[in-house]
Amino acid sequence: MGSIVVKRLIFVVAILTILGFPVVGYAQEAVLGGTVTDSTGAVLPGVTVKAVLEATGNTFDTVTDSRGAYQISVRIGVYKITAELSGFRTVTRQGITLLVGQTAAINMQMAPGGVAETVTVTGEAPLIDTLRSSVGSQTDPRQVQELPS
Repeated sequence: MGSIVVKRLIFVVAILTILGFPVVGYAQEAVLGGTVTDSTGAVLPGVTVKAVLEATGNTFDTVTDSRGAYQISVRIGVYKITAELSGFRTVTRQGITLLVGQTAAINMQMAPGGVAETVTVTGEAPLIDTLRSSVGSQTDPRQVQELPS
C-alpha cells in the first residue's frame, strides 16, 4: 500500500512540474513606463509612445493618459523608445536594456516644435480692366445675318 502512495505522489509531482514549464515562458517580460512632460514640466496627455525591440523590430506602443503616464508590457531586450505629439519635437531614447521582471521608468521631456505652416497665394487677371474704358460685345453669326443691308 505504501508503494502505491509513493507512485501517486511521484506522478502528481511530475504532472505539476510539467505544467509549471509554460509559466517560465511567460516570465520573459518586463514593464516599461514613465511620464511625458513638456519643457515647463506640465504633463502631456495623448503622446504616442513606441518601444521598438532592436533585435527583431517588433513594436509595442501606447498613448499617455490624462496624467501624462504610460505603461507597456514588453519582452526582454534592448529597445529604442520614441515619443511623438503634434506641435512637439519627437524624443528618441536608444539602447534601453530591459531584463526579466524589470520595471523601467523612462520619463521623457518634449520641447515645442516649430510650427510648419505653408501659405500659398495665387492671383488671376481681373475680369474688368480698370485702366482702359471701352464698350464691346460679342456677336454670333446669326446676328450678323440679320443686320440690314
